[in-house]
Amino acid sequence: SKNSNFQIIEIKNKNESKNSFAIENMVMSLSNKDAVRRIKLEMDYKQSITTILKDSKGDPSKKKLSIGVNLIVKNDNDNVLTNKSFGEEFNYVVQSDKFSMAQYEDNIIKNLNNKISNDIVFLLGTLK
Repeated sequence: SKNSNFQIIEIKNKNESKNSFAIENMVMSLSNKDAVRRIKLEMDYKQSITTILKDSKGDPSKKKLSIGVNLIVKNDNDNVLTNKSFGEEFNYVVQSDKFSMAQYEDNIIKNLNNKISNDIVFLLGTLK
């Protein structure tokens, strides 16, 4: 965080879920309190799981997990610097064991959140 060229002075998180907070915490961890550029973030996190294939009995056999984050970056005078959407999707086969399925989905969500967090940090680091 000492190398980042921005300080996040405020985050407004429209969808307060554990997953949106995970992204918020990853981005905040790279905020540099000594940076000259001070920014505010507005974040809208959306997550969905949709069935894309069913078996002969009508049970889901393949699903798609989608995560989207709409991010508005403002300077400390509330002028919008950029408005960008980030999205990631992952298709997977449904497993019969509910416990391992839940763990697998949590793992997918964590990986997609990490990817989006990295994209957000890259964007913040390259803003003028």
